Amino acid sequence: MKHERIASPNLPGGDLVSALFDREIMGLADRGGASNLVGDRWADIAAAHVAAWVGSERPLHASDGQSLAITRVDRLDATPGIAAAASRRGLQNPDLLLIGRAGDRQTIQAADAKFSVETARAKQVSPRVVLDLLALRGQVPELLPGLNDDLEAVPGIFLCPDYPLTHLMLKRRHGIVRTTVRGDEVVFVPAPPDHFWHGVEGASIMAPLAEVDDLPVRPAQSLLAGVYYFRLARAAVGFWLDATKPLLLYNDTVTVDEAAIRDEAERRSRAAESALGLIRQWDADVQTIRNQRAAVDQVAALPIPGREMRARVQTIAEASGAEPPSANQVRKRLGAWYRGELRARVGPIAPPVADLSSVLQQVAAAGREVAPRVDAELERVVQALIAEADARDRGPIVDEAPAG
Repeated sequence: MKHERIASPNLPGGDLVSALFDREIMGLADRGGASNLVGDRWADIAAAHVAAWVGSERPLHASDGQSLAITRVDRLDATPGIAAAASRRGLQNPDLLLIGRAGDRQTIQAADAKFSVETARAKQVSPRVVLDLLALRGQVPELLPGLNDDLEAVPGIFLCPDYPLTHLMLKRRHGIVRTTVRGDEVVFVPAPPDHFWHGVEGASIMAPLAEVDDLPVRPAQSLLAGVYYFRLARAAVGFWLDATKPLLLYNDTVTVDEAAIRDEAERRSRAAESALGLIRQWDADVQTIRNQRAAVDQVAALPIPGREMRARVQTIAEASGAEPPSANQVRKRLGAWYRGELRARVGPIAPPVADLSSVLQQVAAAGREVAPRVDAELERVVQALIAEADARDRGPIVDEAPAG
């Protein structure tokens, strides 16, 4: 069965492929972090697939007949220090580096896991990217240990799921964005739908949503269907978070209760005509709480306008004979202090509240109580940032032993 042709009036656009390009669904899904979770899962699957290449020969490119005898695979995205060092220097950071020999040359090739082939760009795995990373080895000891400097970098490859959408995008060359890579730059990696979602947070919520639409295929049979219903599932996670986290946020970490979200999805499914309709209604139901949180945020805002804060920061810094710190840094720190003071007085405020006006009055009263201390705290924050900048400029202090 060609899953890309499955049509249903319950799907946005009328079929599975169109549903995966629906911008409304994408926006709702990313409230629950769908894209990052799919990308992380694909990175793990692709890395496990490529690890099995060690000891084998792989074609460098389909067109030139050359092959790479792979002796080692380094996974860069599993080492945070490498990504951080590359980011600081504005460098690309491919997921994997394949190391081996092509003929009599020691060779290195970048490989990047791309669940969506239309986001792949050749420069992301170019020889220049590899050479720039090699130049970081002095600062990042864990990057490519045990290798010589005479490695030859060759154009890289992309690791994409072997499912209908990848092939369709390479053929049509358009999706959400234009597909620019060629088929010979892509390695098709098996992506069995019944295995793909193992251990991915939110996957259990797909089942009650898929049952509403009752398509000829289920997420365990079609990765196309799986991606669509996973996006809806993560939208539901986002709604649940919006409905449960405090109205007055302050360093809060809310643990996702997947079982509770699935139960709510099952409850809502009894009256739903489509999974999309269920999700839209859920979103609308939670909007009241979002509006309450926005109202609380407005009353709890730092009581210094941006222009006034910049002027005060400038005055404090000039009085100290120093360069003024970033107004954004100042606002971030001062805002955190102010929000903490409000939380200490009125608490987190669990949603929803029946009498929003009364709650806003409590927050406003707490703000009036804290307001007289804002100027002193602003001075403290600015002086602290100046001191930190001075310490960075001076660098580490090296104690010298006395002569003799």
